[in-house]
Order: sequence, then structure tokens, then C-alpha cells
Amino acid sequence: MTPMTPPETAGNDRQLVRVQAISGAIFALFLLAHLVNQMLAALGPAVYDDAQRLMRRGYQAPVLEIVLVLAPLFIHAGAGVLRMVRRRTRGQRTPTSLGARLHRISGIVLLIFFAGHVFATRGASFLYGVYPEFAGIAFTLRWVPAYFFPYYTVFAISGLYHSVYGLGIALPMLGIKSLAPLRRPRLLVPLAGLGSLLLILGMLGFGGVLVDVGQPEQSPYARLLVRLGVAHVPAAASR
Repeated sequence: MTPMTPPETAGNDRQLVRVQAISGAIFALFLLAHLVNQMLAALGPAVYDDAQRLMRRGYQAPVLEIVLVLAPLFIHAGAGVLRMVRRRTRGQRTPTSLGARLHRISGIVLLIFFAGHVFATRGASFLYGVYPEFAGIAFTLRWVPAYFFPYYTVFAISGLYHSVYGLGIALPMLGIKSLAPLRRPRLLVPLAGLGSLLLILGMLGFGGVLVDVGQPEQSPYARLLVRLGVAHVPAAASR
């Protein structure tokens, strides 16, 4: 609290931080499972798809999807945006430490891309009953590699860093003080570094560098995108 901050405003800020922390910790359970699934892509389509189908039984159950995914996501994002607006309105400085700045930047990256990602993946399954799965992602990498390789990689690494650093903030607030070191460089750097490496290996799996991806342009997701006029089959794949 600064000398010019009224006590009631500081109290509201603390409550908002707590709401953001709790919702973020709940959503991180889904996000980290999602990222581990991407890491498994380095082992091939069967491993990735089997793991995703198993997890989907849980997080896409109607009640659980709302309670563990959608509600925490919107609450966490809304609280984060509100805090940024309040800081700007009051002329307060943004976080100065490198770790905190990266946490903020990674959160902004997630805000920018999350809506499109959810629509492209969950929208296809909800409206058409078609899941991207391994072949669908591999198809997008063949379709527009210059966009989708950096997009998936930056998006995934941002999610990993934001989750790990954020849990280092949220869990101590929830009474698990032993995990506060998650946001300290001594633990954060090796965790984020190893996780990023595994995510990149997963991307190489999707891209056909580590495993045989077959003909992803024949997948149900690829055919759906082509039928909707959203995508086209690369010339090399259509021969």
C-alpha cells in the first residue's frame, strides 16, 4: 500500500489478488495437464491421443468443464485485466523484477491468443464433434508452418511459465507456503527450462521431426477446416 492509497482500496486490492490467485491455481491444474499432453507428442500420435482422450473424459464433463476450466479462466483473466486497469488509473508502477515482468508478459500473451485457441479446438468439438488431436495439430503445421510453429511454441511456453510462477504466488496464499520457492530463480529457472525443452520436443513430434505423423491432411479436423473454407491442403501433400 502506498501512502496515497486509502485503506479500503488496499483491502479491495487484496481481495482481488486472492480471487485471482485461487482461480488461477484451479485453472493451472487443467493447463499443466494440457501442457504435459503436448510434451507427450514427442512420443508419437498414439501416446498423445490416448492421453488426451483419457483426460478429456474428466475435464470435458459438463460440470467439471465449467467449474475447473471455464469459470476459473474467465475469473482469473477478468481479475488480471481489472488489476492492470487499476494500476494504470492510479499511475502505479508495473512489477520491476524480471520474474514478475515475465509473469505479466506471459499473461498478456495468453490473453491475446486464448480466445482463438479455445474457439479453434473446443468450437470444432462442440459444434461438429471433431477433435483436433495429434493429426489436426500436425496438419496446421504443414498448412502454415511459419505461423503455427512459433504460435504453438510461444503460447505453450507462456502458459508453462505463467502457471509455475503464478502457483508460487497463489499456493502460499492458500496455506501451502512450502511451494513459495516456485517463483524464485533457483527453482523457477530449471523447471521452466526443462519444461520448455519438453514442449519444444513435443512441437518437433507434431512437425514430423521425431516421429512419423502419417498423412495429417486426411484427418477429420483437417477435412473439417477445408470443408469450412478455413484451410487448404498444402500442394506437396495433395500430390
